[in-house]
Amino acid sequence: MDIVIDHLSKRFGEKEVIKDFSARIKEGSVTSLMAPSGWGKTTLLRIIAGLEKSDEGRIEGLENKKISMVFQEDRLCGNLSPISNIRFVCNGKVQEKQIYEELEKAGLKGEELVPARNLSGGMKKRVALVRALMVPFDVLILDEPFDGLDDKNKRKMINYVKEKSKGKTVILVTHEKKEAEAMGGEIIHGLYCIRSGMEPKQ
Repeated sequence: MDIVIDHLSKRFGEKEVIKDFSARIKEGSVTSLMAPSGWGKTTLLRIIAGLEKSDEGRIEGLENKKISMVFQEDRLCGNLSPISNIRFVCNGKVQEKQIYEELEKAGLKGEELVPARNLSGGMKKRVALVRALMVPFDVLILDEPFDGLDDKNKRKMINYVKEKSKGKTVILVTHEKKEAEAMGGEIIHGLYCIRSGMEPKQ
């Protein structure tokens, strides 16, 4: 079932971040959201994930669907290793050997037991991506997941995400048109800007 966003609005105090936004996100495909900073992209993702409530409108098509999310921040436990961070969210349902294999695919061989606080920002991003992709999900939400990665690792992780999320619904927020194009699927330009008549900056 597609995810249908119907006339969604959200404000924080006097600031209106989303107004009367509607879209259809096709099941089993990638949809990328692009708009300037501060135009409601992260707020929309949080509403879809159930972490925020909209002021108006509704979202249909998420009933009984498992959601996995990568936030702008890595959200890792700094004292735990990548292995332990991933094992923690998998609740013992994934063998440790498989976690090692997935981290190696992400270019993190040799870093599996290093405390997360000692990893570089790019390494933390990759651990967060592996973690999100190793739990069961129907919908994968990605909030600027490739930000801070060099070109080589960005290509590696885009291919990794596409491989591990094949056939699933993926919602990506990015500022980079090349990332959206590399992920494939549809691109939605702008949220707040749709009703203001302004064109989002590329």
